[in-house]
Amino acid sequence: MAVFRVLASRTELYLIEVYVKATDAEEAEAKFYGALEDEALALSWVQDFASSDTEIDSIQPLPLEHEPVPSPGDRSRCLYCGRMVRWTGTPADESPTGHTIPGPWMHVERPVVGEGVGL
Repeated sequence: MAVFRVLASRTELYLIEVYVKATDAEEAEAKFYGALEDEALALSWVQDFASSDTEIDSIQPLPLEHEPVPSPGDRSRCLYCGRMVRWTGTPADESPTGHTIPGPWMHVERPVVGEGVGL
C-alpha cells in the first residue's frame, strides 16, 4: 500500500498536511475526510484544526526523497515509507559535554552497511 500526501485548505485559509496509507488517490481522499473526524486514522498531522469547510488542493504519492519521520512504535523505521532511519545526533551520555548534540534523522541507504555488516 502506498503513502499519499494530502494537501487541503479550510475556510480559515490554513494548510493541512496529512499522511495516509492508501492503494490509490481516491482511497487517500476518503481516508483524509475520515481522518478529519478521527485523527487516529492518519499516520501524521502537521497541524490540528477545529471543524470547518475543507477543500482538497492536491493528492500526491509520497516522494522517495522525503524527510524521514521515525515511527513512534519503532524509531528505526520511517513512519511514512517503512525504510530504516537513524538519528545523526549524539546522546548526552556519549557526548564530551554531557549534553545532547542535535542532529537530523536520515534514511539509511544501505541498511546492512549502516548496521556495520558487510563492506
